[in-house]
Amino acid sequence: MISFRASLAVILAIPLLPAVTAAQSIHGTVAGSGHPLAGATVRLLDLDRAGQTGARGEFRFDRLPAGTYRVYAGMAGYAAAIDTVRVTSGADVAADFTLTLSPIPLPEVVVSASPVARTADDQYQAVASKSRIGFDQSGGMNFAEKLADIPGVTVRGNGSAPNRPILRGLGDNEVLILENGLRMGDIATYDPAHATPIDALSINQVDVVRGPATILYGPNTIGGLVNVITNLVPTASDRALSGSGAVEGNSVNDEYAGYVNNVFTSGGSAFRVAAGGLHAGAIRIPAGTYVDPASGMGFALDRLPQSFDHSQEGGLGYSYQGSFGMIGIGGNRYAMNYGVPGVPPNDDWLTVPPTTSRIAQQRSTVELRGLFNAGGSVFERMTINAAYNDYTHSEFPTAQDSTGVSDPQANHFHKRELNATLQLQQPATGRLTGTVGLWTDLQQLDISGDQPLGPNSTTTGVAGYAYEEFLASPGTRLEAGVRYDYNKIQTHPDPYSTDSVFQTLSESRNSNAFTASLGAIRQLAPGLSGSFSVARSFRAPTVQELFANGLDAASGTYSVGTATLSPETGLGVDATLRGEFGHATFTVSPYLNVITNYIYGFLRGDTIQGFPVRQFAATNARLAGFEAAVAVAPTPNLILDAHSDYVNAEDTKLNVPLPFIPPLRGLLRATYERANWEGMVQFRMAARQTRLGDGDTPTPGYAVMDLGVGVRLTSGAVMSQLSLHCENVFNQVYRDNLSVIKDFAPQPGRGFRLNYEVLY
Repeated sequence: MISFRASLAVILAIPLLPAVTAAQSIHGTVAGSGHPLAGATVRLLDLDRAGQTGARGEFRFDRLPAGTYRVYAGMAGYAAAIDTVRVTSGADVAADFTLTLSPIPLPEVVVSASPVARTADDQYQAVASKSRIGFDQSGGMNFAEKLADIPGVTVRGNGSAPNRPILRGLGDNEVLILENGLRMGDIATYDPAHATPIDALSINQVDVVRGPATILYGPNTIGGLVNVITNLVPTASDRALSGSGAVEGNSVNDEYAGYVNNVFTSGGSAFRVAAGGLHAGAIRIPAGTYVDPASGMGFALDRLPQSFDHSQEGGLGYSYQGSFGMIGIGGNRYAMNYGVPGVPPNDDWLTVPPTTSRIAQQRSTVELRGLFNAGGSVFERMTINAAYNDYTHSEFPTAQDSTGVSDPQANHFHKRELNATLQLQQPATGRLTGTVGLWTDLQQLDISGDQPLGPNSTTTGVAGYAYEEFLASPGTRLEAGVRYDYNKIQTHPDPYSTDSVFQTLSESRNSNAFTASLGAIRQLAPGLSGSFSVARSFRAPTVQELFANGLDAASGTYSVGTATLSPETGLGVDATLRGEFGHATFTVSPYLNVITNYIYGFLRGDTIQGFPVRQFAATNARLAGFEAAVAVAPTPNLILDAHSDYVNAEDTKLNVPLPFIPPLRGLLRATYERANWEGMVQFRMAARQTRLGDGDTPTPGYAVMDLGVGVRLTSGAVMSQLSLHCENVFNQVYRDNLSVIKDFAPQPGRGFRLNYEVLY
């Protein structure tokens, strides 16, 4: 049996600190339109440190190791700029920026697609990033919905909390959701009713990588990844107090929420204190009669039954920044109690039993981060990142009898997971730079209750990888990566299990694989660049897909695994063309992803204990499609942007469509900006989906209108934003193809959302 606490203690005890040398620093100013810019974002890309300019546009990064750094400066309404700075021993180097006005949104910095941070237009794959302020401008009630305006990203909806991003038609175990580049230790992929334990207000930034990302992040990234950045471990600032605060209210579900994150800096030490919470009721939908497809009974509804969401969290962190680098530790406790919508309790409960339920989650996280200046001829920089998660999850299905309504506990999950990476960055050798790394992921899952979905198990993953880049010419950069993964699942007999199979089940499965990637990015002409990548990816089947055998009361299905499943392997091909000409930009990204032994769940057509059976099986799949976006500024204050995406997904063994694939989608948005305020109108559109797979049903197309207005104010180093949005302005009844409950109830009705955000 793996001892997770012992493993974490070993990592914490690794003697990585090199000798302390003299401290170096970079300081400077950011100006634009003839005056200093307060509240501009400045980032040290190579060390992934960030800050904001003060009242006079000034910034400073202290306690740096000697070396060469790329400094990024950007602010809304201006074109971003990057400068390369050489810092020698004991030096205090100046880097001043003068930004030019530009109505085109600046490219976000992405930290998740390569070993070092780069802007989104300097990556080999199709990537996107959204900042804290960007979240306020996006619709939806949770972090997944706030990503749905990114090309290639859709959402599988199931009420409020259990919504999950879908990338290019893939989700669950083919798409990985990370926190700060590390696994979250949850079981959201077990079932559509299971939520990802993260609150949107606690997020500083989200990176989305579309397409295989196996080399750096391992299995479960055949379709891509979503990296949620929360800064559990703080970084020292040039101010004694820095951080952010946010409050939000939403009429569509009577939500009120708040979050505050304070970082206190003294010398090289940074202390973090954070807390927040959310309280939301049932989601409003257009009033009407909605028919349960299973029974044919109609219900008069103006809210989505059992779609509430309550959560609270708190965290502490400490780090020390010196010329050696940085070392820090942070912790967070998150608890959520939410409802899973469905058929509500009713008078005819014998014939039409309720299918609503409730789930309670608790997640405790400890995260360790270190960055060290090795200063050697073989490795110049070393990073170690590790997270230990202790996660519990209890399900309470709604029961109804002659005495009333209750929610007895059905299943209980307890998962402990340790994910750690050690990454070594090589110094530049001529035109060659590179990174090698070690990766490990240890999981222990225990399941108990009336109907356990699977056996108790331990999953062990270990990997090593190398990622190299070559500057072929001033306008051409090449990339190659290779990785080897060892993966083992071991089930453990549980004599107390209520399932007789799991009382004696002792099975193991080994899945090992090489994966690789090749990429190129080239400047084709002034303002025009292109990138291309091809990657072989891998995913081992999960313990649930292999050995599941039980009723999942939260989703109303009986899950059955297939013990003979083989690992998935994918071959992904991506190409991107990016252009910027005057006041216009565009991006086009076609792709192809071919997956062998694609694992999926399907409804067999029979029932066990009166519930439909969901069986896991494998086939071969092909997913091909595109994403396209264009932004034009016909006047200095008006921005018109549009994007579209489409994926065609085929079961190539049976020559039939894969189920639950998003249709052709589009978004049109017009934004009018002035110095400190903006207004927005947008239309979200989707074509009807009649290309159906097993268990899928047709979905009509729709076009929904949203409105928004926001005010930005800057005072010294404090920037605040107040915004008001109205979503689904005309209170339309529309249904999303990926929604788990689309055949019963529609998407949310009209809602007014008020946000206030302050960065200091």
